[in-house]
Amino acid sequence: MTRLSEDRRSLVLDALRGNPSGVSGEQLAGELGVSRVAVRKHIEALRDYGYGIEARPGEGYRLLSAPDAPIPLEIRPLLHGSFVTRLEGGGITGSTNDDARDLAIAGAPEGTVVLAREQTKGRGRLGREWTSPDGGVYASVVLRPEVELPDAVVLPLVFGLGVARALDRFGVSALLKWPNDLLAPDGRKLAGVLLEGLSEGWRVSWVVAGVGVNVREAPAGANAVSLDELAGRHVPLAQVSAAVLDGVGEAYDAWRTGGFAPLREAYGERAWLTGRDVAVSDAGGRVIAAGPAVGIDAQGRLLVEDAGGIVPISSGEVTLRAG
Repeated sequence: MTRLSEDRRSLVLDALRGNPSGVSGEQLAGELGVSRVAVRKHIEALRDYGYGIEARPGEGYRLLSAPDAPIPLEIRPLLHGSFVTRLEGGGITGSTNDDARDLAIAGAPEGTVVLAREQTKGRGRLGREWTSPDGGVYASVVLRPEVELPDAVVLPLVFGLGVARALDRFGVSALLKWPNDLLAPDGRKLAGVLLEGLSEGWRVSWVVAGVGVNVREAPAGANAVSLDELAGRHVPLAQVSAAVLDGVGEAYDAWRTGGFAPLREAYGERAWLTGRDVAVSDAGGRVIAAGPAVGIDAQGRLLVEDAGGIVPISSGEVTLRAG
């Protein structure tokens, strides 16, 4: 769908919302400067998105219902700021990260977002499966930060903080498990972040930042929880999507301006690992630090008090040690 078509469908939708008793096809055609045939095509497209639209001869079209889905037409009016430049998707896909990666390779600008309410091939950190049931918010954003690779390593923390701040708006205070997860206070997983990208030498070409939030339900068999359960109500998917995109946009802009240091305190206030006894392993399974996690430094590294002193960890697999 072209941006022009999206804009016109948005105008049709606005007209339907502004005229609850109905609006004629002739009036819509006149306001949009298109034919009545084009109006009918836009109406059918809106119905395909899940909008309930009644057509009565002599009375025109009347909006009966809107879909509870993370679709661009529902999200765009709720956004603030200029971070999001393009919205795509909103239905079911294999992986929003894969879709966004294809757009990034094709030259999509920073702020391009791919959304879904369900993923059939979602994945998490280290290639693990990320169960993505229907009724979630899954969003992947194309970034072009123009930094060197070591500076971009902290982006999962930046996005995690942005998502946590967004969920505050629904009365849910999420904690951050370094480096990728968002947890409820009792430790159940609520959301996750996955970043993938391409660099040319040390220079980052593009990054795809994926976010997944359990909204309607938590994945079966996992130590997870849904936003609805924590909030105690049915939270509209479009509202969650817009809040998340605004939240990560604000955090990303802050990082681009001043690095991670200005975000360190806010991240530390939500750091779930602080004070817990952990073991950190490298990609080969070798333990590189073990002891109490004591915080996060200005570079976003996890600080572990090992037998030899404080060890800053840039990457690794963290597990809790039995007390």
